[in-house]
Parts: sequence; C-alpha cells; structure tokens
Amino acid sequence: MDHPNYYKRSPNPYLHYPYPYNYPYRQYQPVNPQRFIDSANKMIPILKDAEKITTHISKSFDFSKRLMTLAQESKLNEVKNMLYQIGLSTKPDIRFTPSGLVLNFANSKDASNCCLLQLKIRWAE
Repeated sequence: MDHPNYYKRSPNPYLHYPYPYNYPYRQYQPVNPQRFIDSANKMIPILKDAEKITTHISKSFDFSKRLMTLAQESKLNEVKNMLYQIGLSTKPDIRFTPSGLVLNFANSKDASNCCLLQLKIRWAE
C-alpha cells in the first residue's frame, strides 16, 4: 500500500497514522574528545609491547616452542619471565588455555581503566 509523501510510517508496521509521524527528539551530550585522545595516547605503549611479543614469537622457533612447553606444563612464573625478558614496559596479565596464550594489557598507571588490550595467540585448533 503506497502512502503519499506527507505520511510517514510509524515504527510499528501494523499501525499507520493519518498524520505525519514525528520521531521523538533525542538530546545528545556535548562531545569532548580530550578523554578519548588521552586514552588513545595511553594505548600506544601497550600496542608497542603487544607488537614486541608477537614479533618475538613469530621470529623465534625456539622461543615459541619453549613458551608453549612451559605453558602446557602450567609453569606460569617461567612463562612470565620469558615474556618479561623481551623488554616490556607494560606487564600483561598472562593466561594460557589448551588452545593458546591470552595476554591482557592494561594501563595500570591510570586508575580510570581507560585502556585495555586483549591479545589472543592460538597454538591449537
């Protein structure tokens, strides 16, 4: 059923109003991008550390094999030591599962929890 242009459809397809439908006006808060910019700047060192880890894993077969072996043996402290020896400025929370490594990077210097990066690297299907 075609309606003339001056009729607008309501959100409910079963109700049609014989007068133009006005959607409720929505007010938005004023935008201040400073917090957003600050959070992005605080993410830069976290991203660099994530890149250091992924580069080291991808370039060193021996490092990767040793890391996986220690993780499978549930030797968390040894896994932490291996990753921290890469030279990270941010210490991630480290977990491993049967299928991979999970690293949660957070900007611990900031009490507002502005920045969080979760890195998952799989080693099994």
